[in-house]
Amino acid sequence: MYDIVIKGGRVIDPAQNLDGTMDVAINGDKIAAVNRDISPQEGKRRIDAKGKIVTPGLVEMHAHVFDGVMKIALEPDVAGVKQGVTTVVDGGSSGEATFSAFPKYILPAAKTSVFCFLHLCSLGLIPEPELRGWEEVNLDGMAATIEANRSIIKGVKLRLVGNLVASAGIEVVKTAKKIARQCKLPIMIHIGDTEKKVPASLTPECLNVMEAGDILSHVYTGNQGNVLRPDGTIMPELKAAIKRGVIMDTANGRSNFSFASARKCLAEGILPDTISTDLTHRGLRDRTFNLPVNMSKFMALGLGLKQVVAMTTINPARAIHEESRIGSLKPGMAADVSILELKSGAWTLTDTPGETMKTDKLLMPVTAVKAGKVIKAAPVALPPSAR
Repeated sequence: MYDIVIKGGRVIDPAQNLDGTMDVAINGDKIAAVNRDISPQEGKRRIDAKGKIVTPGLVEMHAHVFDGVMKIALEPDVAGVKQGVTTVVDGGSSGEATFSAFPKYILPAAKTSVFCFLHLCSLGLIPEPELRGWEEVNLDGMAATIEANRSIIKGVKLRLVGNLVASAGIEVVKTAKKIARQCKLPIMIHIGDTEKKVPASLTPECLNVMEAGDILSHVYTGNQGNVLRPDGTIMPELKAAIKRGVIMDTANGRSNFSFASARKCLAEGILPDTISTDLTHRGLRDRTFNLPVNMSKFMALGLGLKQVVAMTTINPARAIHEESRIGSLKPGMAADVSILELKSGAWTLTDTPGETMKTDKLLMPVTAVKAGKVIKAAPVALPPSAR
């Protein structure tokens, strides 16, 4: 007898190369079985998923959930289980001087699993833009914070914005890389400077020092410091970084996503490894909305459903080295499941510069099963109707 049986959905699990009508059985907080016909009598609770898409629990690779500390951050569950997402990675909201608020105040109240990238700036994103000077960098403090929180902290974050980056350039990147190497963690680098203070030439310099497993955030930004050269071609440093194994993350957000840039990159085979939202209060009702909407954006740009599921399940799980627990429906994995619906209709999607694109398909969250607990999705907003 199983605790939960999810019946009749289209199960898509790229980690196991599964795509078909199957049932998923759960015992406690673990996946128990995935088979074509599990009797509903074998489950204490039955979830009818006919006509729905059943995936491993979606993993949000880049959001801001330092709620109550960072001004524009969300509660983890607003970015997470209420959007059908079971795991959220905070993209550097906290630094070594502020991180303790995460395990003390934020994680205990969250149903969603939360991992973090620790910002090079000691205060994280409380000052914005951050890193006004070297006095905001404390490598010893970072090392101690990381060592005490290895189960939560998955990397080091740096945004290529602000006064210190504008003045010291690649030395700041090398400093972030130094502490990341010391702690055996990747760096996550934000490109795209809305204030145009940081020279565009820093992006190729930065790409040259990034290694396999490091993460380039906002790969399709249209802002200064993007991956396109002045003539519109893709910088060779990006292609070289991809060959080395640098991870391409979308982190679409309100401020760093361009349809034009995405189209140029996708046309040359520069695909995202991970799709994420950079979700904050600013984007919850405008342009960003949630992770399923951002999956829909890339389907509208030409990617397939199985591709975008891989980019929001097993790929981010591997990026944060949690693939032994999440990112797949293999028996024994955490009982994290997302149930989605691919709706037909007409919606308008908007990028940072204001370009709009129509789509007739939209992924919508229905239910999250988190550690064996069933949570109904409650998205705050969706893209406007195009009709």
